[in-house]
Amino acid sequence: MAVDKPKGSDAGAPEAKRPAAPPAETAMAQKRRWLVFGSNVVVALLLATALVVAAVWLTTTLLQGKARSDWTAGGRFRLSERTRALLAEIPSDVDIRITNLYQHTPQIPESEEQYSRVQDLLTEYGAVSPRITVEAVNPGVDSSAAEALLDRLKKRYASETEKPKAQVEAFKTLHADIGKVLEAEADRLAAAAEAWKDAPRDLVSNLQMVSQGWRQLRAVGQFIGAAVDSLAGQGLPAYSSAVSRAGDFLKPVEKNFGEVQKVYDQLLEQAKTANLALPADVKAILEGGKATYEPLRERIQAFLKEGEALGEQKLESLNREIARGESILIEVPQDVRVVAFDDVWTYNPDAQNNPDAPERLFDGESAVSTALWGLLHKVKPAVLFVTYGSPASGWGGPFAGLADRIRKANFIVQDWDLLRDHEMPKIEEWEKLEPEERAKEKEQVLLVLVPPPPPDMRRPMPPATPEAYEPAVDAVRGGAPAVLLADAMEQSFVPYKDLFATFGLAPRFDAVAVQKMVVDSRGTERAVPFVHQITAYPAHAITRALRGLPTTLLTAVPMMPMEKPPEGVKVEPILLLPAGPDYWADTTMMEAMNGEAKRDEALDLIPTAEHPVPLGVAVTRKVGDAEQHVVAFGDAHFAQDRVGQYPRDALFPGNAEIFVNSLLWITGKDQLVTVSPEVLRARRLGDIGTWGTPLRILMVAGVPAGVALVGLVVFLIRRR
Repeated sequence: MAVDKPKGSDAGAPEAKRPAAPPAETAMAQKRRWLVFGSNVVVALLLATALVVAAVWLTTTLLQGKARSDWTAGGRFRLSERTRALLAEIPSDVDIRITNLYQHTPQIPESEEQYSRVQDLLTEYGAVSPRITVEAVNPGVDSSAAEALLDRLKKRYASETEKPKAQVEAFKTLHADIGKVLEAEADRLAAAAEAWKDAPRDLVSNLQMVSQGWRQLRAVGQFIGAAVDSLAGQGLPAYSSAVSRAGDFLKPVEKNFGEVQKVYDQLLEQAKTANLALPADVKAILEGGKATYEPLRERIQAFLKEGEALGEQKLESLNREIARGESILIEVPQDVRVVAFDDVWTYNPDAQNNPDAPERLFDGESAVSTALWGLLHKVKPAVLFVTYGSPASGWGGPFAGLADRIRKANFIVQDWDLLRDHEMPKIEEWEKLEPEERAKEKEQVLLVLVPPPPPDMRRPMPPATPEAYEPAVDAVRGGAPAVLLADAMEQSFVPYKDLFATFGLAPRFDAVAVQKMVVDSRGTERAVPFVHQITAYPAHAITRALRGLPTTLLTAVPMMPMEKPPEGVKVEPILLLPAGPDYWADTTMMEAMNGEAKRDEALDLIPTAEHPVPLGVAVTRKVGDAEQHVVAFGDAHFAQDRVGQYPRDALFPGNAEIFVNSLLWITGKDQLVTVSPEVLRARRLGDIGTWGTPLRILMVAGVPAGVALVGLVVFLIRRR
């Protein structure tokens, strides 16, 4: 029976065929998609890997400080150019290791802050110079690193410690022998006194007194012996202190051993006078004292003589400085130096009056750079303040504070008092050096000629004449680098004023720089003999780094250049009297000094752009085949401590900076001329401050976000 197929059914249709193979074009398109998608995946993996590598690099370099960046607008809070120039001079064969020895713990936040600040600074040194290796050792926690440091120092000074170490060993033997004799003699004397039943009381008492003395001396010897062992056995052995401590014990022993026979002889004489028959054992003691003690006494004398010749060992001085507390250890091939805590963190005088001011100020760069310079250069240039009858840079002198600032710039500072010494004094620090050390480097003496103080009736002395200053004047004329200070104070006489002409200068000693100022609430103006604040400087190596640092001058003489200077002389201004209606150099000295100066366009020196009035100049002069540098200032007071007040209050930091930079310039160290780190009181970007949080967020979330972005790009490409 036939069954009708539903309409549209294919039941009666031929058997279905397999799908035909795709055309060649379709297969090629599929391969192209595989290639594109596969390439996208590879690119995504490479980008993700690159992001991870970049994140790791940023973490290890930026956050850990291996790549340093100063993000302040002016770029002032990085290592100063002076330090960078110093590091650039490190010889290629000199490796330097700087170790941060600051103890720190989270329980004491201040210790963490100090450690981080120091470590940040030292890391900058390591980042600037490939010759410097920086490490940190927390002595109270990292015992293995501390031991490695101690071992390194002991190996370094092993040869130096051989003799004092041998002395300590010799003391141990000598100490044991002395102890045996003291104990035996004490027992022997006590037994003899006890056995002498019918002896006179005073004789027995004397025997017992000597016996007791020997016992006490032996007890002291045991205590000293333990102290010597402790000093010799500590981390950095203090052998020279151990030898010195041993000597403190042996000196009284030697003295007593020398005196005891005199006591015995007195007892023998006393017994003879009293016609006493001495027991055999007592007689043997009294007559044999010299034979008993003299051999030991000779050994003690030999030990003391050798100990005095040892002196203090370098290892011990390092140990003592490190033991004082937080410090920085700098090691170079020739020497080692410790930078103390007080040098890095200087006292802040403002803290006494301002409870919000920090107790200490960070001065680490100056301290570390000074130590580095001293390690690399044994011979420092010397600055002699030439004065007359009173100290200048010494204690109580007007430049004492400035002298400390100059020493921080790696100069030796001494006074040359012409009233007491007509010849140039020897440089004390140079005299301590070995001849070969002095021969390696050039010795430079810089003279700072200071006007003599005004006469003092309480301390009458001969007047300061030009003849008295002749030794210093002759040295400067002969080519010695110098700073010449003039003065407009009427009572002060400048004995070397004729010297200025040698350098093409014609100082106007009949004029003084004045500034018109408002002095009361009514607006009354007076012209006073000082320039309150100079913040703009001519372009010169001495002043190029000062920027807007303020400088003040008192009673300044105009340092006018000659119209026709001597041949080979070049004069350049470094301090100018500001132009404008409020400044001029008044030629009526009495009125100017009394604050009553009146501006006279015809008689006074009026500063203009075409006719400037210099108050400080730098002079270059040919002396034979050499070149001499001299700086002359019209104010002898501007660098005094009472005016510059630097570095204490830093009201006019430019004063000291100009003076120190002048010394650097005249010694030919132009590349070191800059602003000292001490005037940069703002906090250095040791940690990265407010940037720390964003950077950490970038490290934590930035990498996943970057990978997600790459994945999104791949997804969009695949959708196309």
